[in-house]
Amino acid sequence: MTPLRMKEKYGINRSYFYADVWPVRDPLLYVFDPNVAQQLTVEHSTPKHPFLDEFITPITGKNSLVSSEGAEWKKWRSLLNPGFASGHLMSLVSGMVDDCVVFSGKLQAHAEKGDVFRLEEAATRLTVDIIGKVVMDINLDTQHGDNAMVTALREQVTLLSNERFLDPLAMWWPMGVYRRWRNDRIMNEFIGKVLDERFSRAESTPKDLVGDKKRRKRTVIDLALAGYQAEKGKVDTAPVMDAEFKKMACTQIRLFVFAGHDTTSSTLCYAYYMLQKHPECLAKIREEHDRVLGSIETAPQTIKNDPYVLNKLDYTMAVVKETLRLFPAASSTRTGEPGFMIRDPETGEAFPTEGFLVWIIHYALHRDKKTWGESANDFDPSRFLPQNEGKLPENGWRPFEKGARNCIGQELALLESRIALALTARSFDFDTALDSLDELQNDGSYFSKLKSLRKGVQVVEGEDMYQILIGTAKPREGRHNLGITYM
Repeated sequence: MTPLRMKEKYGINRSYFYADVWPVRDPLLYVFDPNVAQQLTVEHSTPKHPFLDEFITPITGKNSLVSSEGAEWKKWRSLLNPGFASGHLMSLVSGMVDDCVVFSGKLQAHAEKGDVFRLEEAATRLTVDIIGKVVMDINLDTQHGDNAMVTALREQVTLLSNERFLDPLAMWWPMGVYRRWRNDRIMNEFIGKVLDERFSRAESTPKDLVGDKKRRKRTVIDLALAGYQAEKGKVDTAPVMDAEFKKMACTQIRLFVFAGHDTTSSTLCYAYYMLQKHPECLAKIREEHDRVLGSIETAPQTIKNDPYVLNKLDYTMAVVKETLRLFPAASSTRTGEPGFMIRDPETGEAFPTEGFLVWIIHYALHRDKKTWGESANDFDPSRFLPQNEGKLPENGWRPFEKGARNCIGQELALLESRIALALTARSFDFDTALDSLDELQNDGSYFSKLKSLRKGVQVVEGEDMYQILIGTAKPREGRHNLGITYM
């Protein structure tokens, strides 16, 4: 039962409450009040809960930027921030456009065949290719074929079944243990080779360029090596880089490849789904693209010539933000601390956090009628238009969280979502095909490998394309049927 349903069932008038789930896990403090969330992440940044490290380590390795704390976290966050700065990302738009053109071509092929396929799979391959360039400056090219590292990462995610948190013994299934070990090795070997190649290149780089910020690349992998060089005081003369540093760099890169593709691929699927359900919104986004970008054929070059034209797509950005409000990809788990109390925004009453897993649930926060009113479950992009921003609930939109530990890649997610919509929304109509699941039973995707998925159409919060947990929150079954629109 979701916290929203628990709130309704038990007549709870607050948007936060305690739940004792012992002995399964620490007692919970559910939070979906924006003011209380602000207390926990901005006014006082509570540490991440060990539960997060338990979940994310098989995917990323130990002590990733998401789960680490203190000096280690500050070091890596400061080092890698420039790789996700808005100005730098704009310099990468041309490559993102090229990847989105390939994506559009893949959709075109499906539309011409009139087949049923998993849109989430196609969107994931798009966003993996984009994040590969942002993070490692390499073309993973998963839109044209498989990549061993990406395949291992995605299989690793499927091995983290939802049920394992209720059944700890599930993690010790022998074949699962072996597969996780194998995937871990494949990912580290692939990234390690890229690091070694970059390290060798750095050794041959003139020392006067090592500190030249104008000529230094700002991909995550190059920023990591720049930090390594700075730590050593010069370009390291050892034949191989420090093993511990290499291990930590692999961990951060794995994290970015995982997190960098997951949010955007799901957001695109839900954006198409909601635009399909709301033809008046689809008409508005298409009109904006006609007006700002010109014809469908020339739009890619228009964006390449002037990446900042994307900032004129106010309604497109509003669609992305509204989609993220209704279907956020993640939530935030924090650790309660001795002496730290949350205070009720209305009464000022204090409540303890010590001993609790504090769970800020963005899905519930974004759909709570106490915050968003009676239209909380309605898809209404206009609420995020510039002229309406003053009417939004204060601190109420937080799919990337807020404060020092907010998502480092949020600008990238918003940017690539706009580009993808700008290059596809006018060309295709999308239809869900939940009544055609049998056609995709053995398509090899991770959806087909999950035994926990139910067949048949169901409805959650008024949506038959509800979210399920596969690493992050993903659209159920990940499928659509496409029909091309001629305009």
